Amino acid sequence: MSSTGQNASDEHRRTLLKLLATHSYEYSERELVLASGKRSHEYVNCKVALSRSEALPALGRTFLDALDIRAVAVGGLTMGADPIAIATAHEAAGARPLRWFSVRKEPKPHGLRRIIEGDIPDGAQVTVVDDVVTTGGSTIQAIDKCRSEGLRVIQVLVLVDREEEGGLDRIRASAGPDVAVRAIFTKSEVRREWELLRTRSTGVGTNTTA
Repeated sequence: MSSTGQNASDEHRRTLLKLLATHSYEYSERELVLASGKRSHEYVNCKVALSRSEALPALGRTFLDALDIRAVAVGGLTMGADPIAIATAHEAAGARPLRWFSVRKEPKPHGLRRIIEGDIPDGAQVTVVDDVVTTGGSTIQAIDKCRSEGLRVIQVLVLVDREEEGGLDRIRASAGPDVAVRAIFTKSEVRREWELLRTRSTGVGTNTTA
């Protein structure tokens, strides 16, 4: 990648991190219940940031830069993975062939009763994506469903690793040694950016060591 291209990629990553810190990260004195059922003072809801139009170009470029060149499609469990998959495929237009797909939690009760929605060839090499990983359960579910439908999972990319419950390690164990698993950001990175933004806006430091 040229220095100009690298600079543009870095700028997209910085934009995405700032949006996550501004709109998706919350710290509360009282414990909040996560999707996993666990309790935490910190909450990361990526959908809030990713629902904004300005997030999508940065999201797509950041994931496309990290995408395995062999992947012909990208997707994961609905709905956390959906904006990531769509933005990445859109960003790839004109640069490389790439499709997006969505993995249903349960098959439709009518019609073809699909688990995988999207025009993905049998045996296709795919990248599974997710927005937030805590225990890794939803990502593992997506991997298992993709494999049950005949897709070859070659890579797993998640937007934010909460760095709790060993989520990424569980995904690695489930995906197998030949599947690269990585997070674009950690919760610690998002929190540091949130603290920096708050300090700039208020002039007062923050303490989130709960």
